[in-house]
Amino acid sequence: MNVESIAVTHEGRVRENNEDNYFVCGAYKADTSLNRLKTEHSELRNNYIYAVCDGMGGEEHGEKASLIAVETLNEYWNGQNFSIAEYVQNANGKICNEIEKNNGTRMGTTLAVLYIEDKKACAYNIGDSRIYIFRNKKLTKLSRDHTQTERLVRMNILTPEAAEKHPERHRLTQNLGIFPEEMIVKPFESDEFETQKNDVFLLCSDGITDMLSDDEITNIISERKTLKRIAELLLIKALDKGGYDNLTFVLLRIC
Repeated sequence: MNVESIAVTHEGRVRENNEDNYFVCGAYKADTSLNRLKTEHSELRNNYIYAVCDGMGGEEHGEKASLIAVETLNEYWNGQNFSIAEYVQNANGKICNEIEKNNGTRMGTTLAVLYIEDKKACAYNIGDSRIYIFRNKKLTKLSRDHTQTERLVRMNILTPEAAEKHPERHRLTQNLGIFPEEMIVKPFESDEFETQKNDVFLLCSDGITDMLSDDEITNIISERKTLKRIAELLLIKALDKGGYDNLTFVLLRIC
């Protein structure tokens, strides 16, 4: 099978530095001083790994955490039978070691990973970076936010609509960079499913989903034929609506 993809990261209109990172089959933002980067990729192979990481910590600590996450992922992507549990434990341990080296100064990152092998896909996430599939003109979220508001929604205390505007909507219940004695970090894992030709996937940080509703994302994807144009519009629309956070996404299509 062949997959074409475009990854974009941008600091946004307000932030001076970009703490996000992405991973596209071995390509990522290796230089944390870069605020903007784009990667286009198309390759015929048996397995693919894509990811978005939204770093947290400030003073370059967020950039370091998200970089560790994608650098560690790079150790796994060429192998078969990807183990998310092994990867998460490894990446989380490295970030915790970095925290200890920095005298306990906390840093962390969200994680959204899409793994495709033998035409079958599975989505994994920790935190509130999201993964969507666009199929048959319908956008479906494959990930599950690890946030306080999502927990309240699942307890039927909040409606999904109320959660979108809740003041604690960005309060994470999980992220990479948590010591084992504090919590065992466990990613959400979607059911494995067969990919179809023309499936479009979107992995993105909350800098995108805070600015654009699911309906707006659906309209952008459904009305444009090329990934390049979809990517351009996602970035333009998110910036036009404020661009208050770093903006990072990976967009891919099954060919």
